[in-house]
Amino acid sequence: MPSPLSPTMAGGLFAVSKKYFEYLGSYDTGMEVWGGENLEFSFRIWQCGGTLETHPCSHVGHVFPKQAPYSRNKALANSVRAAEVWMDEFKELYYHRNPHARLEPFGDVTERKQLRAKLQCKDFRWFLENVYPELHVPEDRPGFFGMLQNKGLRDYCFDYNPPNENQIVGHQVLLYHCHGMGQNQFFEYTSRNEIRYNTHQPEACIAVDAGMDILIMQLCQETAPENQKFILREDGSLFHAQSNKCVQAEKKAFSDSFIPFLRLCTNSEHQKWFFKEHM
Repeated sequence: MPSPLSPTMAGGLFAVSKKYFEYLGSYDTGMEVWGGENLEFSFRIWQCGGTLETHPCSHVGHVFPKQAPYSRNKALANSVRAAEVWMDEFKELYYHRNPHARLEPFGDVTERKQLRAKLQCKDFRWFLENVYPELHVPEDRPGFFGMLQNKGLRDYCFDYNPPNENQIVGHQVLLYHCHGMGQNQFFEYTSRNEIRYNTHQPEACIAVDAGMDILIMQLCQETAPENQKFILREDGSLFHAQSNKCVQAEKKAFSDSFIPFLRLCTNSEHQKWFFKEHM
């Protein structure tokens, strides 16, 4: 029985023959410390003619020191190098969700691009279409991604910060001061009328449970269910057709925080929203 294939792998849990490792160009020596090298090598394996296999019955020991022997984490700069060399135009999707990454110094990648040309590697679109076709590729249409900001409150944006990163769905969407850093304040409005939170996997979509007026996160579906559909009208109102109500920014009871609720549609500025790209 063939081993299952995987689009990417964890850096501390893989094995490769020395000969093949050297043929592929070993590690990118422009990367420092740790972080991002696993994605870079995963992309390189697939795009340059290899396969990445998972062996469920294997056992791997990973030893961590009590204290890290380094003082800084270079994962951001390393990830930017991977995006610049291997992701082609799709690197913009990464930068939209991590705007600070666009400003990160990442060194010279000329040699790595020459390696890619020498090995006659495929482009990143091929990777998405053939290795990971089930992945939703964001549309990121101009004017429909970034911070979802309220006109009435001005400095408040949709925010989602679940207490557990491994349990991304089921929690309420909040409003918080717009910080311009992407991540938990990055949302995408799709042509299927979904408001997607796609900075994590699996992707989540804003939804409203029947009979409720609060906005929560649910897993996105292949065909968007009615409770996950919102119409962003020309006047900025965010209309939830299933409930026939609009999303309104309100102060949470017994609190100084603000929450988006469903309310009967009015012309209030607190029911007007717009997307604003991050820094």
